[in-house]
Amino acid sequence: METNGDTASLKRKREPKDDPLLSQKKHRRKSKSKLEGNTIAEDTANANGEHTPSSVAVPPVDGDLELLDASSQPPTGRVCGKLSSWKVSKPMGGRMQDIDPIFSPDERYLIVTYNTSIQVYSTEDSLLVRRISLPVTRTDGTTEFVSTHIVSSVLSKCNTDYVWVTCSDGRIWHINWASGAGADTPFTVEAKRVLDVTVEEVDIGGKPEDVLLVLKKLTRVSAQIVAYNTKALSTRSGKLLHTYDESPQFLRSVAGGRLIVAAAKEALHIGSLKVKQPASLDDLTYRFHCFDTPDIITCLDIRPTLRTTRKGGLELQSVDVAVGGARGAIYVYHDLLSDLPREGSGSVKVGMIQPKKHHWHRRAVHSLKWSEDGNYLISGGYETVLVLWQVDTGRQEFLPHLSASIENIVVSPRGSSYALHLDDNSTMVLSTAEMKPTMYVSGIQSLVLGDRPSKDSLVRRLWRPVDEISAPLVATINPQSPSQLFLCVGNGQQASVGGPSSSTPLLQVFDLSSFHGVSKHAIARTNPTDANITSDGAPIIEPTATKLAFSQDGNWLASVDEWQPPERDADVFLTGSKSLPDVCRERREVYLKFWEVGTGDQSLQLATRINDAHHTDRAETIFDLASDPTSSRFATIGNDGMVRFWVPRLRKRDGPASSGPAGQPLRSWSCSRVVSLPVYEQQDDATDVVKSAPRSGAITFSEDGSVLFAAFGAPSGALVVAIDTETGACRDVVSGMLRGEIRAIKSLSSCLIMLSEDLVVYDIVSDELLYNYSLKETSESARRLTQLAVNYQSRSFALAAPIPNPSQQKMKKGTRSELVVFSVEEDEPQLVKPFVQLITSVCATPSSSGFIVVDAAAQIWSVTEGAEQAPLLQPLADLGMDNGAAAGDPTPEGLLLQEEEASDEEMQDADEDVGLEDDDDTHATVVAPQRLAEIFNAAPAFAMPPIEDIFYQVAALYSTKPVNA
Repeated sequence: METNGDTASLKRKREPKDDPLLSQKKHRRKSKSKLEGNTIAEDTANANGEHTPSSVAVPPVDGDLELLDASSQPPTGRVCGKLSSWKVSKPMGGRMQDIDPIFSPDERYLIVTYNTSIQVYSTEDSLLVRRISLPVTRTDGTTEFVSTHIVSSVLSKCNTDYVWVTCSDGRIWHINWASGAGADTPFTVEAKRVLDVTVEEVDIGGKPEDVLLVLKKLTRVSAQIVAYNTKALSTRSGKLLHTYDESPQFLRSVAGGRLIVAAAKEALHIGSLKVKQPASLDDLTYRFHCFDTPDIITCLDIRPTLRTTRKGGLELQSVDVAVGGARGAIYVYHDLLSDLPREGSGSVKVGMIQPKKHHWHRRAVHSLKWSEDGNYLISGGYETVLVLWQVDTGRQEFLPHLSASIENIVVSPRGSSYALHLDDNSTMVLSTAEMKPTMYVSGIQSLVLGDRPSKDSLVRRLWRPVDEISAPLVATINPQSPSQLFLCVGNGQQASVGGPSSSTPLLQVFDLSSFHGVSKHAIARTNPTDANITSDGAPIIEPTATKLAFSQDGNWLASVDEWQPPERDADVFLTGSKSLPDVCRERREVYLKFWEVGTGDQSLQLATRINDAHHTDRAETIFDLASDPTSSRFATIGNDGMVRFWVPRLRKRDGPASSGPAGQPLRSWSCSRVVSLPVYEQQDDATDVVKSAPRSGAITFSEDGSVLFAAFGAPSGALVVAIDTETGACRDVVSGMLRGEIRAIKSLSSCLIMLSEDLVVYDIVSDELLYNYSLKETSESARRLTQLAVNYQSRSFALAAPIPNPSQQKMKKGTRSELVVFSVEEDEPQLVKPFVQLITSVCATPSSSGFIVVDAAAQIWSVTEGAEQAPLLQPLADLGMDNGAAAGDPTPEGLLLQEEEASDEEMQDADEDVGLEDDDDTHATVVAPQRLAEIFNAAPAFAMPPIEDIFYQVAALYSTKPVNA
C-alpha cells in the first residue's frame, strides 16, 4: 500500500492572510448581469425581501408552467430575452397505472394506461403504435400544480375504436385510440373526487348508447353512483343511482348495466336494474342490496349468465361473483341473485351470505378474473405467481417466478390470451394454451410513488411503506453503446416500498432506441420469490446499489452496493451502551464490484468483488466512484479519508495466466495506489482534524486523466485536493469553495464544477472563481436529490435541483424539480426549465451534446442543443406507419419484405427512370434472403433498433454496387 508522505503537512487550515491560494484568488464579479439587466451584488434582495448571497440571477421562465406537463410539447424556452438553443423533448414512457389493460376486439392491439398517457401496442411484435398524451397535471390558476391521476380507462361498448378515460378531478376524455382524436376536449363532471368509472351499453329510448356509471367520493367514508350519457356529460346533469358509505373502493357492472356491484371496504352493494328498457336517462333506476364480506375487498370479478327471452331479448339469469381479500383469501358467491330478496325498495341490508373460500396467497389478492368458460379463476398478487384455480375441485396450477408482483389480469375477448400488468412497470401477454409470453413491454422500473395506496397496506403490517423518494436514481450510459441506459432498480414497486429505504439490487438495461427494457442483472444479493419475508411477516431488506461507472472503453462496469441490518433485527446484538443505529452501522456490508461487459448482449460477468474497500475499525461508506477517461482505471473515495486507485491485472494460477472458455485472458482488479487526504473543520478559535464529524466526498478525473480532483471534509469546511494520478502526489489544495455537504464535483476543460449547497465554477489554472449559483431553499431530504451531469462534447453541464411548491414545506411526492443547463464559457444559464415531477436522474449522452433526464414518474426526457434530434423512440403513428397496420396491412417489417419481392420488371423500370449518364454503372441488384434475415432476425421484436435504421440497412443492400470480376 503506497501513501503520499507529504500530505501530513497539508492537514491544517489556510487562513486568507497566509494562504497564497486564498490571498491571490481573483473572484471575478460583473457589475451588471446579462440576465434581464439585474445587478449582481454581494448581498441582493429577492422578491420576498430576503437576502441571498451573490449568485447568478435566475431569469423568469417564459410561458405557463403547465406547458411542461407530460401531455404537451415543452417550448424551447427563452433565457435573457432571447430564444434558447436548448430544447426539451416530449416525455416518453411513464408509469403504468393500476388499471386493467384493454384488448382490441380483434386482439391485435393492447391499450395500456400510463400516468399521463394512453399507449397502444401491437400484440404481434410489441411495437408502440401510438402514444396519446393527456394533460393530467394542471394548475389552479397560479404556479401551484394540482395533483390528479387517471382512475379508469374503459373501452366504449358502442364504438370499440373509442376509449373512455377518467381523471380523479372529474375530467372525462372520449378518445379514438385508433387515430388519437379527442384528447384535447374532455367532458367535466362535478365531483370532489372520482374514485372509479365503468361503462355499459344501455338501450335508452330504443337506441343503444354508452352510459357511464361514475363513483364519486362525498366524504372520507361515503360515495354516490351517478349515471351519465353523452348528453348528460355535456350538460353536467347526471342521474343519481345510489349513495352508500362504509369506505367506498371501486365499481363494476355487467350485462349492459343490468347489474352493478359497488365495493365498500368490507361490504358489497348489488344493484339490479328495475326498468328493462328505460325511455330516458331519468328512468334508469336500480334496486340495491347490501351484505358484508369476510375480509377487506381488494378486487372482484363478475361472471353473468344471460338467457334469451321469448321476445328475442336477453335477461340476466344468474351471476357468479369472485372477491379477493386483503389477507389473501378468495371468496366465490355462486348464483348470487338467488340469495337476494326479489322485492323491496331502496337499499336493503341482507344478512351474511356464506361464500366458498379458497386460500393460497400470503398477502392481498391484487387481481382476480374468471376464465372465458367460467371453469377457472385466475389470481395474482405479491408472490409473483399466477395461480389458476379449478372452480369445481379447487385444484391449483401455478406459473411461478414472474419478474414482479401481479397487479392486473385481463382475459382476451376470445379467451386465448392473458394480459398481465406487473408492478415493475411491465406488461406481458401469455397464451392460455402454453402459458408462454407472446408480447412484452417494459418501461423504466425505478421507484414511483403512486396516488393510490398499496393493496397490501389495507391491513396493518409490521412495516411502513416508503412515502418519499429520498435518494437519486443511480444511472449511467455505456460510452460505447450510447443507446444503452443502465439503471439500478428494485424487484418491483411492492418490493421497493416494503422497507425503511428503497432497495435496488438489480441493474436494468434499457434501450433508448427501441424504448424497451432489454434485460436485468442482479448486481447485489437478492432473495428468492418464495422466501422474501421473515417469520414475523416483515420483508427482507435487500442491498442498495449506490454507484455505477463504466470504463472509457465500455468493457468494464464498476458498482458499489451497501446493506445493513434493519433495527428491528439488531436487538440481539445490543451490548453495553451501544444504540441500535450504532449496532447496525457496525454490521454494514459495503462491496465494490467489477463486472466484465459482454460485447453483443451487454451481459455482465463478475470479475472481482472487493469487501470493505474503505474501512477503519468497520466498513466505511464509499462516497464516490470515478472512471479514468483515458484508460481502464477507476478511483474511489471513502469515509476513511482515503482515495484508492483500482486497475485490472492478469489473473494467474500457479504462474501462468488464466484464460476463459474461449481462450480470452482473465483479469482481476486490485488497488494500485492509496492517497491519504487532508481533513479540517473550520472553527472560531482553533483548527483541528476532526474525525468524528459527519463527512462527505466526491472525486472526478481531469479530461486527460493526469489529475484526480478529490473533495472531502466535514460540512463546516472541506478541501479540494488535486492528486497526480501517476505519482499520487498532491499538486494543489483549494479551500473555501464548498459549503455544506458535498454533492458532486466535475471537471470540464480547466474548470472545476463543485456542487454543495451552492454550485461553484472555479478555474483551477487561473485560480479564479468564475461564478456561482445559489440553490433554492428546500428540506434536507430534498437536497439529496440535487444532481450534476457534464457533457464534454457540448462543453456544458446540467444541474437538477428540487424546488418546493408554495403550499408544501416538506419534501413529498408532489415536489417539483428544476433543470438548469450551463455552458462553461458563459456565466448565465442556457436553459432554465421547471418540471412537474421530481427529477431523479440526469445523465450526459456520450454521442451527442445533450442530456437524458429521468423523473419520478418513470418518464424519460431528452434535452438537446440546437436542431439535434432526440434519441427517443417515435411511435409508428408519428412515422406515418400506423394507418396501414390498423387496417390490416402488414407491419413495417412486412412492408420492407414486400419491397424485396418486387418483380424484376418493376426494378428494371425503376432503373430506366433514374437516367444514369454511364450505362456501365447500372446494375441489377440481387440480395440474398439470408442478408435480409440478418437484419430482421438480429434481435427480438422488443429489442429491435428503430425502423429508420432498419430502412437504411435494407436500402444499403439494394444500393451497393456488385464487385467486378
